[in-house]
Amino acid sequence: MSLMDRIYCKSFLEMSYPEQAKLIDKTRTIRSSALNAAKVSSKRITKSAMRNISKHKGKRKMMKDPTIKAKKALDKLSPEQIALIAKQFQNI
Repeated sequence: MSLMDRIYCKSFLEMSYPEQAKLIDKTRTIRSSALNAAKVSSKRITKSAMRNISKHKGKRKMMKDPTIKAKKALDKLSPEQIALIAKQFQNI
C-alpha cells in the first residue's frame, strides 16, 4: 500500500462499535506498514552525507554551562531587583 492511500467512510460516529473498531484497526495497519516501509528506505546513506559525517566526526561541541549565563544576567540586575526576585522565591 502506498503512503498516501485514502480511507473513505461514511460518518464515523454513525457506525456501530464493531465497524469503528474495524476501521481503526485497518487505519493503524495501513499507517504502520507505510511508516515501516519509509524507515526501511531511509536507511540508505548518500555519498555526500558520508563525507559530511567524516568531516565533522572529531568536532563535537560541549554543552555550555547554564550557570554562567545566569550569573551574567544577575550581574546586570540592581540590588533592589535581586531582592524582589528573592522575595518571590520565598513566597513559593
